[in-house]
Amino acid sequence: MEIDEERLVSTLQSLVKIPSFKDSIDISRWVKDELQGFGYEVYSDSDGNLIAEIGKGPGFLLNAHLDTVGPGEGWKHDPFSGEIHDGKLYGRGASDCKAGVAAMIEIARILKRDEKKLRKRVVFTFTAFEEGYSEGENGVCRILPKLKGIDKGLSLEPSALGKTIGIAVGCRGSTFYHVEIFGKRGHSSRPHLSDNPVYKFPAFLERIKHFPRRKTMIPLTGEIVNDQITVTEIHAEEGANVVPGVCRVTLDRRSLPDEKPGEVDGKLERICRQAFGNKFRMMRENAKQGYYFDDRRFLDMCVNAVESLGLKAKPYFQQARIDSSLLYNLGNIGSFMLGPGSMNLAHQIDEHCEIEGMFRATEAVLEVIRRWDKG
Repeated sequence: MEIDEERLVSTLQSLVKIPSFKDSIDISRWVKDELQGFGYEVYSDSDGNLIAEIGKGPGFLLNAHLDTVGPGEGWKHDPFSGEIHDGKLYGRGASDCKAGVAAMIEIARILKRDEKKLRKRVVFTFTAFEEGYSEGENGVCRILPKLKGIDKGLSLEPSALGKTIGIAVGCRGSTFYHVEIFGKRGHSSRPHLSDNPVYKFPAFLERIKHFPRRKTMIPLTGEIVNDQITVTEIHAEEGANVVPGVCRVTLDRRSLPDEKPGEVDGKLERICRQAFGNKFRMMRENAKQGYYFDDRRFLDMCVNAVESLGLKAKPYFQQARIDSSLLYNLGNIGSFMLGPGSMNLAHQIDEHCEIEGMFRATEAVLEVIRRWDKG
């Protein structure tokens, strides 16, 4: 086995022990030191985005993000300990997506050892500000101008579950809409002198629940996928004895790959106007388009690589947005998502990564690279 299992586990433990939910500076320095220790030249910027490469010619991209969401409360295991129990390594980001970072570091070590055998070029990008940030802050967008001659690649977001390795061929887009509903603030003992915007909310909810949905088929997988819109936040807190003057609502829009950011703005504005008249304001934030990489030959290569290891390959369409969408839509770099860890554990309390599954997925990524390099 080419993968050094002990090193891979130790690397993930070290990564988990470095909090990276506020920024990625400390973890970026650690990763940079590891890569430089293998003999790589590493580009880095002030946010902690990293680029390293090996070989010459057409490039194959491996990408993973360094940042995580916050730890949250209620953990049975210290979220920054990297504890191992029953074959699972616990910690914030263990699956999303520090297992992918660990896999890339191990693959970088192996490729450096075998550098003379490489026919082409492999580019490693480790990025900051993936978790919910705008395109202007997102690390992929920051480094895209420096990525030249990339043929295709893999995003090492979590896609493994046991002996099944998922291969995501695309993802939905995401947009946040913030709606402010205006009323008249007043004392709760005299509500008739106020205009409570919260009471206008049920009619709006009904219209959102029945928002027209579109479906499309993903040719590479045969899946039928749909868009959706969901209410995720409601705020009207001005005091226990105060009729609020403003109610703020957040809508999470998940769009199909062919929908452009802002395409449904007019429909949402009409719904707001029907429910609130002119007493509202709607703002769109953090709009990112989905994508679909229609490359049957590359998918077959990935499937064959996975199955050659005695594993099951499962091509599918990813419901949550991933950075492959930015690589494709802004940089014209086609990539699939294939990486260690489980997306079902992303952002969860007691997030963990199955160690055996991490080995399998790392082997699968390395096998894809080997086959691409020979092709």
